[in-house]
Amino acid sequence: MTWNIYWAAGGHSAQPLYNQFDYSGCAVGCGPVAWAMLFCWGDYQAGHGNAYWAPRWGLYRENGGYGANVIAPLYMDDGVKNVIREIHNDVGTFCLFGSGATWPSNMGDAWHYLSGRTGTSLQTHWNSFGIHEDGLRDWAANQIIYRQTPAIIGTGWLSHYPMAYGYAWQRRTVRNCFLWWCWDETVYDRCFYVNQGWGGSGNGWVSAGTWFAGSIFP
Repeated sequence: MTWNIYWAAGGHSAQPLYNQFDYSGCAVGCGPVAWAMLFCWGDYQAGHGNAYWAPRWGLYRENGGYGANVIAPLYMDDGVKNVIREIHNDVGTFCLFGSGATWPSNMGDAWHYLSGRTGTSLQTHWNSFGIHEDGLRDWAANQIIYRQTPAIIGTGWLSHYPMAYGYAWQRRTVRNCFLWWCWDETVYDRCFYVNQGWGGSGNGWVSAGTWFAGSIFP
């Protein structure tokens, strides 16, 4: 079978490789890191000739604050850490067994970071029980396919927020037989390529099931 593969603008080479760090005695949280990667991805696009994002410079500013416009770095520095800390506070990330946890209903509060810096907006959708929904998967996939923009998804059981920047699907026919009766069934395989927010470690294809979907809009 032939896979149909789509990538956000810039593909692998435009990925912010950020990581979690200790913040007040606990991991800063995958949710804040995912938003920081997405915001800084948009800023990097604005600064490198992507016409769709060009008007939205200011997603990242000097040292992560509100000052002069600079292009977001792809590797984490003190300015990026300031961004992550600010988003951590905006979305109410809390410590749970040493990990930074963020309720999906609070993820949308990352809009506070955008206010006063840029006209960019965000949207979030989720299943409160951590149940994967086809509609959430399709919404996230459509951001990549039609807008070439990554989407934050939820993997595991309310356990991790990576940033999906690739999507692939294929259709295949499976032959089923029971006794003397046989029939053909069409099945679909779907995957996201994710930036895990672990400094580049673990990035790769994962099942496209998700209970959360969020992205940004210029």
